[in-house]
Amino acid sequence: MVVYVFGRYVRAAHWIRNGVLIWLILSGIYLGNPFLARLGLGQATESFIMAQIRGWHVAAGWVLLAFTLARIYQFLFITADGKLGIGHELKMGRIMFSWKAWRDQLAFYLLMTKEHPHFTYSNYGPLQYLVYTMLYASLLVISITGILIAAPYTSGGVAAWGASLFQPIEVWMGGITTVRIVHRFVMWWFILFTLAHIYMAVWNSMRTGHLLIEGIISGFKAESVDVREHDPKKGKGKA
Repeated sequence: MVVYVFGRYVRAAHWIRNGVLIWLILSGIYLGNPFLARLGLGQATESFIMAQIRGWHVAAGWVLLAFTLARIYQFLFITADGKLGIGHELKMGRIMFSWKAWRDQLAFYLLMTKEHPHFTYSNYGPLQYLVYTMLYASLLVISITGILIAAPYTSGGVAAWGASLFQPIEVWMGGITTVRIVHRFVMWWFILFTLAHIYMAVWNSMRTGHLLIEGIISGFKAESVDVREHDPKKGKGKA
């Protein structure tokens, strides 16, 4: 049976966020290693290219932060019926403390069972819930460190205000050098997460036939259904 699981906002946010992350990774790698400077284009040209890439890098960072804050707000305060309250996904957190849920999901991933576990009270398995929680915490970390790194290149505005707000964090981390190291470390975490996420999504889609990859594009995925539940004539046999 085909069911609608990913709304328009979820799908749009997913692909915009991914596109922004790809640009941030590529531009971040260049900012750390400006290889075009080796071509001898001239100091003015090299400075212009560097400034342009840095500017677009920072702009993309603000877009990512906006989507991250919106997603965290949804996680914490949007109920299953779309109203304000204790977040529907927040309530799913109890799956993290279910030994049976961990056992069933790990057994599926370790090829010990062919049936994908289904959790009636959670859209995610415990491993997925843990990884996604770490993901959004990491997005906050890379956003805060990014604001601190960008502050010296701005003369005012939100970046300067944010840097003054997060200045105690920079002091606690031991200075801007450590901030840069953490920023880059989290970038590599995102690269590894993206590769693992793509692999697991494709693997799950092929193994279960649930069309997860197609679902994040169309919004629909397939679910296994017992035909006898929908057709009383089916499944009748000898007593």
